[in-house]
Amino acid sequence: MSTTKEQISREVGTSFGLEFEPDVLDLIAELSWRKLTLYASEAFQKHAKRSTVTSDDVKLLVRRNDSLKELMEEKLRAIQDNKAPTDPAPKKKRKASSIS
Repeated sequence: MSTTKEQISREVGTSFGLEFEPDVLDLIAELSWRKLTLYASEAFQKHAKRSTVTSDDVKLLVRRNDSLKELMEEKLRAIQDNKAPTDPAPKKKRKASSIS
């Protein structure tokens, strides 16, 4: 992520004639992360009537930012690769109804 924030800061800084110190970049990254977290929790989980933000919510949030979308998909693949496969829970059998 530091590479991304450095690239963005260079692009923005060049257009406005500014340079950013590393501490400022860290602060901007932290504020951006908090804002994205807020957007995700308020917009997507409430819309879906859930209390948990899923990976699909995050992908939906970043869908218009190609580089961020790729980064999130990479992270999701890494997380999924690290998860151990688990056996699905056995299905409950329904009782047969008896009609007299």
